[in-house]
Amino acid sequence: MLTISDFKCPYIDKKEIWKVAERFREKYCKGNELPIDIEKVIEDDLGMYIEPEHDLLSEYDIDAYLRFDLTGVVVDYARYMDERFANRLRFSLAHELGHFFLHQDTYKKFGITDLNGWKSFMDRLSERQYSFFEFQANEFAGRALVPKEALATELKKCLVLLKDNGLENLLVQDPSMTLNHISTALCKPFGVSHYVIERRIEREDLWPPR
Repeated sequence: MLTISDFKCPYIDKKEIWKVAERFREKYCKGNELPIDIEKVIEDDLGMYIEPEHDLLSEYDIDAYLRFDLTGVVVDYARYMDERFANRLRFSLAHELGHFFLHQDTYKKFGITDLNGWKSFMDRLSERQYSFFEFQANEFAGRALVPKEALATELKKCLVLLKDNGLENLLVQDPSMTLNHISTALCKPFGVSHYVIERRIEREDLWPPR
């Protein structure tokens, strides 16, 4: 069995991660309805479980994790039951699917069987390896939940509204503030936070608009 010293997060180019996310959407998100019903995809399409667990966040400082036998996702019970965290939960579930599609080998090779073992594994990773591991899952989740074409379409609608209201000068004066402003509206169709939207717009090179 491999040990922590053997671990090196495999390099995956962001474009390859995007391809994995697009294949996921093509197979499991037919009809392109937004926001994605990620719970339905996990339970009905992938045949996995969503398992609420009490005190996951308070005891382990995580709100979700992929089961080590790859059969489901465990989520914090309080967050799962609270509608205020619906967008956060959607992203967390998609993030864990990122691990499912990108990192299955890691879960299998290290023989981790419980949450304490996983927490110990993650805590002992170098900051560099941890950031690679989490970045890849985040990139999958972002691209899966916020497809580029749909995001570009919604962004154009917001830019038209700015122009119609005589506010297009804001794009030149303070593009960062403008993006922060419109991201609140942009996030609604996708069911994610404004932070995720801002990150996707930057990652997809859609801002500042040309």
